[in-house]
Order: sequence, then structure tokens, then C-alpha cells
Amino acid sequence: MTPLPPMPGRLAVEDFSFLQARLLWCYEGEVSPENRRKFTAERDIDHHIHAWWIEGGSVTLRHGPKQWTARAGEWIFNPVEPHQQEFSPKARILSINFKLEWPSGDPLVDQPLVVRAKKFAGLNRAALPLMRFIRHNFPGVRNDLWRAPIDAVSYFELNRLFSRWLAAYLRVAFASGIVPSRMSEIDPRVQAALRELDRQPWTQPFREKSLARQIGLSAGHLDRLFVEQLRMTPRAYLQKRRYSSAVALLSDRDVPVKKIGYDLGFSSPGHFSHWFREVSGKSPRQYRMSRQTPVSKRTKSR
Repeated sequence: MTPLPPMPGRLAVEDFSFLQARLLWCYEGEVSPENRRKFTAERDIDHHIHAWWIEGGSVTLRHGPKQWTARAGEWIFNPVEPHQQEFSPKARILSINFKLEWPSGDPLVDQPLVVRAKKFAGLNRAALPLMRFIRHNFPGVRNDLWRAPIDAVSYFELNRLFSRWLAAYLRVAFASGIVPSRMSEIDPRVQAALRELDRQPWTQPFREKSLARQIGLSAGHLDRLFVEQLRMTPRAYLQKRRYSSAVALLSDRDVPVKKIGYDLGFSSPGHFSHWFREVSGKSPRQYRMSRQTPVSKRTKSR
């Protein structure tokens, strides 16, 4: 097994607490025919990382002149840039889809990677218990894991297994020479504002001047700090958070689009649909239909 170097860069625990990590789905099976060939356009990029362990067959990802191919026994981590994917017939994968990004929306790691599972055995040692836990506790759940019901003890167990998987992934990424996209401290005033924004109810109007007063700054100064550190204003951050919530809710097909719009603070389904189309390029229903999982069959428990 390859020795792993220490992680590049160190931050305060509080800084890393703003790193947003979310497991979206984890399953295993054969890639369905309709999902063997796909193109992810610029507007479809959501900064989710797709990690695939190729159990059988192969997959090739292309972005312009660049190309990455993974075969049976290899892991491949998708790039977040526009790309085309092409699986071989009857390809089998273990798929882990997750988000790992800063409040700015920048992913911690955004470079493609292909590695041999035998060389980095920690990936499988972390992935398989996570897969078994999800299969046992969420039978039938595919791409709407975030909305599935769970008890408190199981929730923390899921997060323990997911955290173990993230640590294994980052060790391999850093050992392969990948550099994190952002490793700098977050201004304490920005931290305080982020906490307030994360508690902002969707049904209440956002008032930036009130937020700035709470932090002890003028609205203009707070704007400048946000742009310097996150490349977006507080209002833009709130809109990004609203969009992420909309995407998560749309993954649950049992929740009506109309209810999602009202829950997110929109006055009418039409207003929600217009806003979502402006952001994503698709209507909520079109987006929901496009988010199909790439697996057609599940395997028996190992």
C-alpha cells in the first residue's frame, strides 16, 4: 500500500466547520442503457463529486481534448467541468455521489482522478461499510437519500461512515498530487454572517442592513468582505443556498413542486418555476426528470 503524505495546509477547526459535506446517494449495480452515454453541460454542473468504483466494464470521461478512462478494479472521480461520460455495455459500478465545498461554492477538490483500488485499499475499506449501511437502512432509496427518514443514532452512524469515506478520498487525492482549491482562513465577521444566513427562514424577507448591523458593519463593508472572501455578496450566498435546497427537495419525487416553491418562500408556483429556470436553465419538473440515477439493478448484500 502506498504511504500517504500529510494533508497540505492547516486551518482552524472552526474554518473547516464551514466546509459543506453532504452524501447524496450511494448504490451499486449495472449502468442502465439510457445512462451509458451522457453529456453534462455548463449549466448542469452542481459541484457534486461522482465517485465510481468500476466493478465490471469501463467508463471514459471526456472534456475537450482531455480524456480519462477507468476499467474494472479502478476508482474514477468525475471532474466538475462540462464532460461527456460513456460506459461500456453491462458496466457495473459502486457509485458514491457527494458534495464537499466551501460556502463560496468552490469544491475542496475539483480535479479528475483515476486510481487502482488495490493500490489505495482504504477507498474500498471505507466505501463497502457505507454501502452496506445504506442498503440495510434505506432499502429502495436511490438519489433522494438526503430526504429519507432516519433516527438520531443511525444519522450519526451514517455520518461516521461518510466521514471515514471522505477522509479516505482526501488522503488518496492529496497523495496523487491534487491541491485543494481553497485553503485560507475565513474572516470572523464573515463567519458570523454565514451562521446568520444559514439560519435565515425562507418565509421571511432578507434584510442585508439588519444583518450588517448584527455583525457591526455597514452593508457596503459586509458586501466587500464577502466578495473578497467568497466572491459573492450575502444575498448571492443566500440565493445559492436556496438553490441547493431546491435541488435537494426536487430529488424527492413524492414532494409536489408546488409545495417546494411555497416552502422556499415563493409566493406562487409560477414565481418559483421562473426563478429556478433562470438559475438552472430548466423548469423544476424538467430538472427533476433529468436527475436519473445511472444504475438499473441492485446487487444482493455482500
